[in-house]
Amino acid sequence: MSCSYLCCGGATIVTIKEIEKLYRFFPLTIGFRKIYPFDSYHKKYLEDFAIKYKGFYIIGDFIAGNRLKKRCRLIKDSLCSIHENFKPLQCSVIPFSVTFPESLQNLVIAEKRKGVFKNCRGFNDDAPVVWDGEFTDQKLKESFYALRENFIQQKNIMERIFLRFESNVFFKRFIREENGFFEVPILGDFIDELCSIASIKEKRDFLKIQKTLFINELTVRGIKNFLFIEALNSIDFVKI
Repeated sequence: MSCSYLCCGGATIVTIKEIEKLYRFFPLTIGFRKIYPFDSYHKKYLEDFAIKYKGFYIIGDFIAGNRLKKRCRLIKDSLCSIHENFKPLQCSVIPFSVTFPESLQNLVIAEKRKGVFKNCRGFNDDAPVVWDGEFTDQKLKESFYALRENFIQQKNIMERIFLRFESNVFFKRFIREENGFFEVPILGDFIDELCSIASIKEKRDFLKIQKTLFINELTVRGIKNFLFIEALNSIDFVKI
């Protein structure tokens, strides 16, 4: 179906374990968002991969793409152009969310129905059932838990990057506000560690391609992405 306008915006979430196969396609930044536990079970579930900061639970994501764009850069003729092992795990589990345990996905679906997904044919009464208290589709289930495991593996580096911005004015605003989103560049002094965890063998190639992608998407519909300027500055400070 030609339905990418519903869920394939300018940016998506990828994990550190997916960066090696995707950095040639997407400019990469980091985003942080708050998650509020639904109950004690959900709270315990979050503690494996969420950052605990001043009473908040915060998820760190690698953001692939440009949030100023209306469409993912890999959409061709209204359909995704990458599949199988190249498709980001996040894209494989939409509209479900790994930030809630499998048994609580009904809460995720209820929220999705309020937004653009209310027009998605996958929510129609005659659509195939893939969740019924638990995932009934095995491939979906596998993608969900693979994504969760990747979040666990990147928690440490995400937390250290997050704390490096404590004095940042936008960080402080993010902490004060109930919701919101805090997006930052990948700091240069974390590049070596990121490449190691992500199994990127050619750091020079990674930096060169990322720089080209940031430059190419620096301005969208006449609007300059200042975060991408910061990302370019971070790349320029990295020793090769």
